[in-house]
Amino acid sequence: MRDGLANGQGTTTFASGKKYVGKYRDGRWHGQGTITFANGNKYVGEFKDDKKHGQGTYTSADKEVIQKGIWKNGCLEDFCPRMRY
Repeated sequence: MRDGLANGQGTTTFASGKKYVGKYRDGRWHGQGTITFANGNKYVGEFKDDKKHGQGTYTSADKEVIQKGIWKNGCLEDFCPRMRY
């Protein structure tokens, strides 16, 4: 803990049944971690500011790979909506 915020390795279990195990920086998920959802689906990979960001794999409860690749700001890179300016 630094300034009341989680830093380093930790675990958070939510009322929904979701569980995060991994690295924190300034109270946010940041670095390598795992989210296990109540239905047994799981994401294992990198996070930045509480979002999937970097290399990661999302699998079903029966261990079938659903999505795998590079994530940016919470979505799989090739499937993110493109920003238009």
